[in-house]
Amino acid sequence: MKENKILIWACGLLLCALTACEHQVEMETTVHADGQLDKQITLEVDEKKKNPEREFYQYIDSSKFMSWIPVDSARNLQLKPGEGKKFITFKKHFRSATEANQDLASPNDTLFRVTSSFQKKFRWFFTYITYSDTYHAINRLGFPHTNFFTEEDFQFINRLPAEGKPITPADSLYLKLLNEKITDHYANRAFFEAYFLLLTNTINRELPGTDWVARLEARKEQFYQQVLDDKDLDDDFMQQFTDSVQIPLRLDSVQHYLESKRALEQKINFVSSAYDGKYVHVIHMPWAIVNTNADSVSGNSAYWAPPTIKFLLNDYMLVAEARKTNYWAIAVTLVVIAIGAWMLRKR
Repeated sequence: MKENKILIWACGLLLCALTACEHQVEMETTVHADGQLDKQITLEVDEKKKNPEREFYQYIDSSKFMSWIPVDSARNLQLKPGEGKKFITFKKHFRSATEANQDLASPNDTLFRVTSSFQKKFRWFFTYITYSDTYHAINRLGFPHTNFFTEEDFQFINRLPAEGKPITPADSLYLKLLNEKITDHYANRAFFEAYFLLLTNTINRELPGTDWVARLEARKEQFYQQVLDDKDLDDDFMQQFTDSVQIPLRLDSVQHYLESKRALEQKINFVSSAYDGKYVHVIHMPWAIVNTNADSVSGNSAYWAPPTIKFLLNDYMLVAEARKTNYWAIAVTLVVIAIGAWMLRKR
C-alpha cells in the first residue's frame, strides 16, 4: 500500500470494519489531594513486535519517555488482549498537572496529546477537587470542518454512549450516515487539501514570481475530481498535476518538499493509528465523586470508554469532581452558634 494515496488513507482511517488494525489503549490517573498525579498508560501490541516500547512515542513525548517506569501488565483487570497480542504498561509520578502536560501534551502533530487540569476549591463545609483530562482532536490536518457538519451532528456525537454499548436503530442509522459524511466528504477533501497545499507551497518556494500556482488553482477542482474517480491513484500523483500544467519542476529533487511530504505522511499515519484505537480512561479521585461525565463510577473511580469519533474532530474532556467534608469547619460553626446562643440568653 502506498502511503500517500488519498482515498486509500481515507478508507483506512475511518472504516471501523478493519478490526485487524484495532488496538486497545488504557490511560489511568490517580489524583492526590495535593495536586500530585500518578499516571499509567497500557498499550496492546503484537507479541512478536520488536521494540514495542516505541509504540508509546505516540502517547508520551519521546524526549521524556526514558523517565517512565515499566510495570507488569500481566494482571491487568480492565482489558483482555487480542489473539497474538500482549499488554505493556509504563507509569510515572508527577508533582503537578503542569508537569504531566510536559510529557503528554506537548505541541506535536504526531502525539496523542492529553492535557490535565487540577483545581482545588475551599467552600467552608466542603473542599472540592475538579480534575480533567482532555483528549485533543486527533485530526491534525488543519482543514476546517465547519462546512461539513451541523450542530446536530456534534450534539449526536456528544451523546453517544461508551464504546460497545447498544444504541437505538435510529441512532445506528444516523451514525452510519455520519461516518459516510466523514469518509466520503470531509476526509477525502481534507487529505486532498493537505497535499495540494504542500504542492503550491513548494512551487511558491522554488519558482517565486511566476503564475504556476494560479494555473494549478484554476484546475484545482478538476484535480480533486480526478482523485475521487481514480481508484488506483499513482504514487506520484502530485508530479502528474505539476506536469499537466507544464511546470518545470521535479518534485522528487526538492529536499524541502520531500521533508514536508514525509511530515504530512507521519500526520496521516498518526490519525489512522489513533482512530483505530479502542480507549479506556480511568480517573481515581482522592474523595467521593459528586459530579462527572464518566460512563460509570465505582467508589472514588470514574471510567470512560469513548468511541474515537468523540475526539476525531473536536477536543473531548473527561472530568470528575470530588468532595471532602470539612468536619472541623462544622465543629467551629457549631461552637460559634452555641456561643452566640449563650450570649443572647445571657442578655
